[in-house]
Amino acid sequence: MKLFGLLAAGAIQLPLQVLSMRTSLGLKETLLAVNKERSVSFALLPFDLPNNTLISQDALTNNDHYSGILGPDGRIGCTESMAIDNNQEITVVLAFSKCLDDTALSTVEEWVNQVKAGITTIAYAEDLKITFQSTMVPGACEERSEKTKKGLEDKAMENQGGAAPSNAPETTAPDTAKPDMAEPDTAEPHTTEPPVLLTNNVMPTDLKRLEAFPGLGNVVDLADDDVKLDVKPIAVISFVTGEKSYGEVMQYETSVQVSKTFNFHICKSGTNCEGTFENCIDLPEVVDLFMYNPFTVTRSIECANLDGGVPVTYLDDYGFRQCFCNCPAGHVLEENDYGALTCKQVDDEVCPCVWAQVNEFKYAVENDKGTCSFKNFATDSVLSVPFPTDGYVADKRDTLKEGYQNPRITVTAEREQFAEYKGSDVESVVGAGGSLPLTFDEVVGLSSSASNLQPVVAPAHKTRTHSAEYPWKEYQMNRVAHIDDLEFTSYGKYKLEVSAYDYFSSATCEGCLVIVDKYRPKATTECPKSFCDDVADPVHCTESAELTPNNLDKASGLVNQYFDFAIKAKNDACSVDNRCDSESFSRRDFFEKDYTEHDCSQAHQCFNKDTVLEDLLVSTKTKTNPLLEEDNSCDNTDAPVSIGQCTRCCKMHTALKEWWTDYRCGSDYDARNCEGDSDQTCDFKQCLVMNGDTLATVTASITEDAKKESESVLAQVEDEAYQTVTQIHRSLDCTSFGGTDGEC
Repeated sequence: MKLFGLLAAGAIQLPLQVLSMRTSLGLKETLLAVNKERSVSFALLPFDLPNNTLISQDALTNNDHYSGILGPDGRIGCTESMAIDNNQEITVVLAFSKCLDDTALSTVEEWVNQVKAGITTIAYAEDLKITFQSTMVPGACEERSEKTKKGLEDKAMENQGGAAPSNAPETTAPDTAKPDMAEPDTAEPHTTEPPVLLTNNVMPTDLKRLEAFPGLGNVVDLADDDVKLDVKPIAVISFVTGEKSYGEVMQYETSVQVSKTFNFHICKSGTNCEGTFENCIDLPEVVDLFMYNPFTVTRSIECANLDGGVPVTYLDDYGFRQCFCNCPAGHVLEENDYGALTCKQVDDEVCPCVWAQVNEFKYAVENDKGTCSFKNFATDSVLSVPFPTDGYVADKRDTLKEGYQNPRITVTAEREQFAEYKGSDVESVVGAGGSLPLTFDEVVGLSSSASNLQPVVAPAHKTRTHSAEYPWKEYQMNRVAHIDDLEFTSYGKYKLEVSAYDYFSSATCEGCLVIVDKYRPKATTECPKSFCDDVADPVHCTESAELTPNNLDKASGLVNQYFDFAIKAKNDACSVDNRCDSESFSRRDFFEKDYTEHDCSQAHQCFNKDTVLEDLLVSTKTKTNPLLEEDNSCDNTDAPVSIGQCTRCCKMHTALKEWWTDYRCGSDYDARNCEGDSDQTCDFKQCLVMNGDTLATVTASITEDAKKESESVLAQVEDEAYQTVTQIHRSLDCTSFGGTDGEC
């Protein structure tokens, strides 16, 4: 049978289901080894209130009509519970490892006698009966020393499982070693031989050893299948020495199906002391057993003279324990139709809850938090701190769990996920500038078309984000710190609860906290600026430059800088993957007058050399001779090609935005908006112009024959201002323009 960890020590005392007329014998749960089959009974109040904490309205002094039920202090007295479940004896089995020596058994017997004496001397406990039965379980017992070995061979030690007397010579330590309480403990050996183990099984002589200690009760032989326990035990108290005996005890506790077990481990040193002993109370010395008493006596009291009343114990002015009956919280003391006193439940008058007085606690995040964690709301005055009061124990409760009612303070937080709709869609129904209704049914009531709206975030179940449980005293003394411990790691709407439980009633203080993102993405890089040159835009020099390889590289770098404006923008740690930037990209292609919208992802290719060249060459207008007229004649005008016709322009726009939800307490839906700061925008425009000489250059010169002819003509002219590099001179036969006296 696998048992779980030992409960931490405390003051809880739970009675078993065996009662006498006025008292019950029980076991202290703080010493129990945990058992999944253990049943729990309610124990009446083990804590006393000082007399000065009792309020005066509990007293009914000077009322002769009720004098028969009033105590000396004028309060309704408690009555003894007369309930009897059964009259059978309470039986407890003592299970011993066979490796324990007589000294240890004698110490346990003395402890048992002391426990029994303590029970019988308690007032009103004279009828309680407790019976012990004892047994031994197998164990792997080590021979501790030659002295011990010799002792085992003595007649006085034969009943401990020793071998028959022998004349073997002594080979180890002299007869000076101090004996210990448990046989598994081994003295320092003087030989290299391994430890000698005594027989593991329980021998008849082992049971005879137990019979020598009558205080341990009747001896039961577990190996005898015919042996039956007279009464099913309510508990097993074991004393183990090593893993062998520990395992045997676990099996025995399972076989008798007890719900309560106490395991003590007695072992100081030796091989068998090594191992894991869960659910065991370690006893460094056997006498330490006297520090433990697994039994408790509980007086059962009730309020027979006050219907619905609860017993309250307190200490009077003389320090004596007294008991009176009072009505639990939410009830008042009245007479019923028969003239008897009764506790009547009244309408709940909930003490004002500091959270309930505030419809909404709102925390707006307006900075770029480096970590997504929100806490210390009480210290920062975001949240008020509820202060529950416990009239039952005068706010002095310092235990975490007692009985079924478990007085405690719990602090919980749950994230609520309602449907989230686009804020623009809801505003189109409600009207711009109007306040949004708290319920979506109200939105649909304004326009039936709202029923067709689809949420951008679907509703989901609540998610528990914090849960803590405190004793009353701990919470009240450190309540600010415990509210500060509420930690949230995302924006959202949170339901907060502080619940207070006493023995008979409970109250819950509910609040609502919304954490809203008010910080928008911010750029960390500058928006690029366009450039120009005198070739493309000699007059204004705005956004235009000649299309050259160097200028293409420069423009492409500015495009990358434009994208960095959005990519490298910073945001708070809680805003992850929620960007909804407003972006646009348009391009004016070669030979076009207007811009055309394109996908924003294509902006990267706007000034890529290969892309620009390809776009130019595939155009049919690029392949058409601009100097050729439709009639195949040449265009001899000064500007056969319009200036700026071969221009590539790109316009880009980005506004940094993000999705954020305007969480509101009391609303069954939330509005999700895509917004950003108005100054977090980037606009970039750049044009590159290709002129005729960008692609080709043309040169013209006068032929040598023409030069020679001009030189021959100029030889006959006296004016030397003429030249033949750019001028052609001809000699005409006629003597005047239009003359007929020769060839003109």
